[in-house]
Amino acid sequence: MPTENTPADPFGPNGRTFHIHLSVRGALRDVSKRQLKGMFRFEGGRECTADEAKDHLLEALAQGKEVLPFGPVRGFRFRRRRLPRP
Repeated sequence: MPTENTPADPFGPNGRTFHIHLSVRGALRDVSKRQLKGMFRFEGGRECTADEAKDHLLEALAQGKEVLPFGPVRGFRFRRRRLPRP
């Protein structure tokens, strides 16, 4: 009898882990107001409005953050914009 070729559980001990991050510039350019609404939550659990989400993204970009992590990620380092040398 042939053995069944079944892949390992993708989220098990031998599986893969994917970390997702959001491009700040891409979100500001491509995401609609309807999609921005509720994209982030405040510490109290309240969902942000579209304008609050856009302000958050603009603030992150002003701090030099090019990407933001989605979900809990250990050891995440923000990619920062490199300034041109004088």
